[in-house]
Amino acid sequence: MTISRLGFGVIMAFLLSTFAECVQCQPANLEEALALYRENKLDQARLLFEKLVDQDKNNPQEIAWLAETYRRLGKKEEAVRTARRALELDPRCSFAHTVIADASNPIFGEWAQANSDTTWFHLMKAIEYDSSDGNPWIGVWVEAIHRGDFLMTRRASKELVETGFLSKAALAYGRWMIQGLPEKAILITNGDMDTFPPCAVQEAESIRKDVVIVNRPLLNTVWYARFIRDEEGVPLPVDDAGLQRIEFHKDQQGNLITQSDQIIRGWLKQKATGAFSRPVTVSATVDNSFLSGIKSNLRFAGAFYEWSDSTSASIPDTALITQGLRGVTLDSLTGPWVSPQDRSPIRRTATKSIVRNVTLAAIVYGESLLQAKRISEASYWANWADELDGKAEVGRIFTERISQLKDSIAKTAR
Repeated sequence: MTISRLGFGVIMAFLLSTFAECVQCQPANLEEALALYRENKLDQARLLFEKLVDQDKNNPQEIAWLAETYRRLGKKEEAVRTARRALELDPRCSFAHTVIADASNPIFGEWAQANSDTTWFHLMKAIEYDSSDGNPWIGVWVEAIHRGDFLMTRRASKELVETGFLSKAALAYGRWMIQGLPEKAILITNGDMDTFPPCAVQEAESIRKDVVIVNRPLLNTVWYARFIRDEEGVPLPVDDAGLQRIEFHKDQQGNLITQSDQIIRGWLKQKATGAFSRPVTVSATVDNSFLSGIKSNLRFAGAFYEWSDSTSASIPDTALITQGLRGVTLDSLTGPWVSPQDRSPIRRTATKSIVRNVTLAAIVYGESLLQAKRISEASYWANWADELDGKAEVGRIFTERISQLKDSIAKTAR
């Protein structure tokens, strides 16, 4: 018996359709949903979390995961409503309290129901019911500054270490960031993973308390600028009335000039005239759009750039690079960048490449040593950089540059 091509096509279409329906009927799997979420594939994760919740309407943790996914998709009303469903099942669900706190936080974007008191209430509930979860401590750190509760800010910094929320690699990076800084420097940072780790090691290990870490996005708020002035002792380039009048605007090239940009530029103008005594440094993680206007005055020092009015600013500061690398071990930097408990897919997917800055510092130092004909030292740091480049979670990035450095060392040594 033969089957015509048309008949064969009909049979195949039927089989494929039946297969697709069977896949749709498969029970949703939590690990599959979490895998998609951690890869920041939130729409796909949402569908699976919705299916999980539909299959089991009495699991507060799965409901909280759905609520958090809604929040990260910008669906704040759905997020809060869903998180409250989890709390109806378990009023002590720390995860659900954290979702409501973050969704309600005015700092995280405009929303009609945003309210800092709601945020604080649910953050306090979250840490009351599970103080070992580091996720709410991130929110506590920021909101405590906002509320002027600086004892709680310091506690939050310590808890980020003690709960294991900040990984060994992140803490090692934070240590590297600050240990090579000039005395009483201010260090301008850009985001979570270049701000929380150095703040945490400052507090937990009592190192480099002379350094003031200034988070650039938070500096766009009046209350954080006052914190930097009043609690950290860094004078602002404007008085309080002037701070209230600062407005975002665009320059002639159409670039948005934020409040933080204006404050930092004010510090640099004062540095140029000698009116600001603290060294101004910028973390290597700060994006180039900010650095472009002052690049010629920034001297590379490994973990950071130091602002200088000198024409020799383009020459790397090998003394500061050495000071920063001293004590940094390869093993401390090669573990996972983000801890398993961290629920941020952004930190999980977008920040692990930060460690490449350490590799680059070792390469630049090795190149400087080679120029100085210090061959054995140059060879050591070339090999060190090569090993870190191979072991770091992000994978190899500098293969060609390290190879060129090693070839140059070998030629010079002949």
